[in-house]
Amino acid sequence: MNKTLFLFLILFFVSVISSQSLVAQSSNVLQDTIKVLTKKEKQEAEKMYNEGVIFFKSNKYDAAISKFNQAIVIRAKFPEAFYNMASAKFAKGDLVSAIQSFNYAITLNPTAKYYLARGIAEYQYKEYQGAKSDFNKAIEKDSGEYRIDAYYYIGCVYFGQEKYDEAIENYTKAIEMDDKYTFAYHDRGSAYRMKNKYQLALSDYRKAIQLNPNMAIAFNNMGSVKKLLKDYQGALIDYSSAISLDSNNAIAYNNRGTVYKALNQTDKAIYDFSKAIAINPSYAIAYSNRANLKFSNKDYENALKDYDRALELDANYGIGYLNRGICKEMMRDDEGACKDWSKANALGVNLAGDYLNAQCK
Repeated sequence: MNKTLFLFLILFFVSVISSQSLVAQSSNVLQDTIKVLTKKEKQEAEKMYNEGVIFFKSNKYDAAISKFNQAIVIRAKFPEAFYNMASAKFAKGDLVSAIQSFNYAITLNPTAKYYLARGIAEYQYKEYQGAKSDFNKAIEKDSGEYRIDAYYYIGCVYFGQEKYDEAIENYTKAIEMDDKYTFAYHDRGSAYRMKNKYQLALSDYRKAIQLNPNMAIAFNNMGSVKKLLKDYQGALIDYSSAISLDSNNAIAYNNRGTVYKALNQTDKAIYDFSKAIAINPSYAIAYSNRANLKFSNKDYENALKDYDRALELDANYGIGYLNRGICKEMMRDDEGACKDWSKANALGVNLAGDYLNAQCK
């Protein structure tokens, strides 16, 4: 759902500027509005800042943060340095610290661009109310690109809250202002999919692919809708397209494997689940799917190994406990089966309760 994960909106690349001032780590410094810098100090701050930009563009985020901070120490009111330092922290995954640095940038220069960037960081942190507030401020302050992106991200917030009608409304606003907004079409399609409006979902995925024929995720998601509609051949084509665009797409391999399983093409399904696992050894669902196939082939010992691995990776995978319990039952491990069904039942798998009542009295 992310605009090429955070998209970085190319927001974060600020070229050489001569700026104002900025603070290191203390809001008290921000209050120092009287200090007059010498020309040499201004030049040194700008030099540190520009070196930070170069490091940032080279993905050397720690070095970039250090340079931006040096610029801030010299010039206490330097919003661009705070903004880019926040962006580097975001790129490292340090969302809390990034939000704090965006706070300083906004205090110094409350622009739509800065509100949008902080909102995206808050959205990634799942601080949805703060994110929505910042996106609305960006909308108030801008009538162009940032406004469009803000509507898109408000849609993402609502999607994350499972409020799909509101998500669709905001994605649509972004599309009305930019009819080539690929991600808005894609994500609106996903919202339609969650509401079981499959034809609308397919229409939006096709539009996203028309705008970006290399969008592997759109092919994958379109395949998933077709699978729900039992258009298995169409789903295979779409999953294969996703894989051809991204050969390391573990999700597409796993999903294509489920279609091969539905078509009783066991060898191809096993291959795809194994490929997904090779790409992502922590992919619990792929282990579980492969285990189910091995179980159906009465290869209980190897199925059990895959169930074990799936549950090592995801201890809250209720269906995995249910299925492993069934596998253990077939292997005459009644005590182990009952323990697994009890765990599945505790995790909300209702069918596990039936097995408990029938087999574990």
